Amino acid sequence: MESDLFRRQATWYGGRGLFATQPISKDTLLHTCPFPYASVIYRVFRKEVCGLCFAYAFDAGRNAWNIKLENGTGIWFCSEGCRDRWIRDESSEIVPAMNAAIDKLAKMAEKKQRSVAADSARIFTEIPKVESLTQDFIDEAWVIAENSAATQLPTLSEMELDTVRFVLSAILRRHAEDSGLQKTMPSPLDSWPALLELQNNELHFYRARPHALPSNLRIYAFIRRIVLTDVPALATYLATFETVHAVLARDPGNVFGMYEMNEEGDSEMLGWCMYVSASYFNHDCAPNVRKKRMGRELHFFATRDIAPGEELCTNYIDVKDTVTDRRKELAANWYFDCVCDRCKRELGATDDN
Repeated sequence: MESDLFRRQATWYGGRGLFATQPISKDTLLHTCPFPYASVIYRVFRKEVCGLCFAYAFDAGRNAWNIKLENGTGIWFCSEGCRDRWIRDESSEIVPAMNAAIDKLAKMAEKKQRSVAADSARIFTEIPKVESLTQDFIDEAWVIAENSAATQLPTLSEMELDTVRFVLSAILRRHAEDSGLQKTMPSPLDSWPALLELQNNELHFYRARPHALPSNLRIYAFIRRIVLTDVPALATYLATFETVHAVLARDPGNVFGMYEMNEEGDSEMLGWCMYVSASYFNHDCAPNVRKKRMGRELHFFATRDIAPGEELCTNYIDVKDTVTDRRKELAANWYFDCVCDRCKRELGATDDN
């Protein structure tokens, strides 16, 4: 990543991380992700969360925002300023057509009660045991889905429809990037090629949640139908399954929940985002980095003084939990066994007892 404070390099435990190249003082701003590559506000919250800055109406003592695009659907704003900035920096004539198409096709599918294509469903009649699910099986399922998706309009759950919106936001970002339409160009570490460098977690994800594979194939079929029918400007990205597959394979373990915290300390998840460069901050149960969302920007600060050569790590989970619970959650949702110094120390103490 482009910084005088740290460099990206391989870690001793696998993968890559960020390491300090000079002394860093506590509270130093280390990195800023100016906007997510892909994001979605849950449909149930979309009148309550600003489409640009993600401000939550409840925090302002309101039930909903009342500013929206004149020619669009599904996007509300907390202020005219956010609306005007969205029009200036993010607006695309594709967005209103895309949002309208999602709602229209979802109603059509529900009315007709169609299911995923027969060939796509057939492959799941003999799903191998979870522990023997292979990448070859997953790859074959995607090929079958591509060969049968063009004429299909599957019925999706509300969560699947939110995932459709998330994937399409990534495709729109890639389209803007490729065509030079994006007003604020990302750094190389927040671009489509950088997204492809993120860890692909689909094998671990599908082994833990076998239902997710057919679900994602239905999502792909739905997106392909939307694009080919109503958003032809994006057709090049649906010529094969690869673009949709790339986003969905990197969603698990690489996205950030869009949370709001109330005064009692309870949190509300309003949607989720993919900040590509932010994924290079690995996890530690005694983190030296904290993240803070400011509007749609994600900022990372040093929590203490950091020496040259130290890895810069944030926390993915609640580090107040026990070592057993922490490791269990990380293995289940981030697909790795934590080997941080704190875990090793606490596991050693447990073994001694």
